[in-house]
Amino acid sequence: MLFNSIHFFIFLPIVLLGAAILRKYSKKAEVLFLIIASAYFYGQWSWNYIILIYITIVTDYILGLKCYSSDKPQKFLLLSLIVNLGILGFFKYANFLINTGNNISTGLGFDYQMQFFEFLLPVGISFYTFQSLSYTIDIYRKELQPRKSIFDYALFISFFPQLVAGPIVRASEFFEQLDKKRHFSFDMAQSGVMLILLGLVKKIVFADNLATIVDPVFDNPESANGLMTLIAVYAFAFQIYFDFSGYTDIAIGVAKLLGFSFPRNFNHPYIALSIQDFWRRWHMTLSRWLRDYLYISLGGNRKGSYKTMRNLFLTMFLGGLWHGASWNFALWGVLHGVYLAIERIIDKYKLFKWNLQNKFIRLFKWLVVFHLVCFAWIFFRAVEFSDSRQIIENIITMKGQFAIPDVFWISSALVVLFPLWHWISAKIDLTGRSGTMQTKEYVFWQTALTLTLIFFYPQQTGSFMYFQF
Repeated sequence: MLFNSIHFFIFLPIVLLGAAILRKYSKKAEVLFLIIASAYFYGQWSWNYIILIYITIVTDYILGLKCYSSDKPQKFLLLSLIVNLGILGFFKYANFLINTGNNISTGLGFDYQMQFFEFLLPVGISFYTFQSLSYTIDIYRKELQPRKSIFDYALFISFFPQLVAGPIVRASEFFEQLDKKRHFSFDMAQSGVMLILLGLVKKIVFADNLATIVDPVFDNPESANGLMTLIAVYAFAFQIYFDFSGYTDIAIGVAKLLGFSFPRNFNHPYIALSIQDFWRRWHMTLSRWLRDYLYISLGGNRKGSYKTMRNLFLTMFLGGLWHGASWNFALWGVLHGVYLAIERIIDKYKLFKWNLQNKFIRLFKWLVVFHLVCFAWIFFRAVEFSDSRQIIENIITMKGQFAIPDVFWISSALVVLFPLWHWISAKIDLTGRSGTMQTKEYVFWQTALTLTLIFFYPQQTGSFMYFQF
């Protein structure tokens, strides 16, 4: 079920009404109702994979209790890691490893080829696996007590607003709100509606319209000239931002209508003046997960410069692979690891002294960071590594004529203006201020967003890009 579908907008009012009624009489009944609603929501992709998510839920619920009460909690944490990463590894990476093995076998001159498994990747498996793992790790670290009610824990993992693409919520954040007496709040409702509408505009008006520029070039880079390719790279940078931040705006907005406040996931990443700042603004809940559960577990920056660089590199490499079973994703992660390592070296040895009060220096730093991010996005979006190489070659050589099809002109002009728009939107910050506006301002923005959605609705809409991860 897609957030931008009629099906969802029939489903949502029923859930809101049912939850509001049950909340007045029985918290347990509301929790059970939301679990059933979440199962229905997830089952619209594949009913078979509901079994899979409940294997994760039951396993980590039991292991959490055992881990907390045991004198040797590490064995229960290890078992949780094996089960969770084993399921994730099989469904997400088995065919990738088989394909890699087959390529190596062919390269060595052997005829034997392993057969691929035939199954669909369970939607959202990476997100709910990370969320479940954070629960058992926090219990192991004695930062969290295990939940006594399996229904509460099941709702934490399967809660439909953020189930398939985040944001990745901590157990402590979720259960603290679940334990409070939640009631209707006008500010929460106002914020929720604003975020849902803002997310729909980002996804439908911007991301789906930008797809008309991006998809033809990345799906067949040999047919595109240099200028078209360059425009498509810039367009993809904003397409993926609008698509994913649009999804999380809707997810956070729906959660607010149900009485939950989820952490913000995007904060205008393309105004960043460093790669580190970019990752503080991009997919913020994943960034903190990688920091707290991977980077720090590897040693963080506590064991010298060399190991700090190694930990950064490994964290970003594994973060890249988390996004998808492809060496392109791994290379995207490696590039960001290299960027972060170089920034650390520059800061440590003070190789450059940036006067950030100077507007030209700020502009220069922004241009460098923005283009480094855009360059890495090439590998993230390209289907094959050969496509990445062709795209880079198109741009470097400025292949072919500078003429671009008519369909590109308006969208291309918008792409050029998007960085300025991004800077202005950071000043306005509708996401951060969605629940604190005065009535007149709120009505103005709601009207503006609604009219934008009506007048710029594309001929074709698609699913959210991060569903594949």
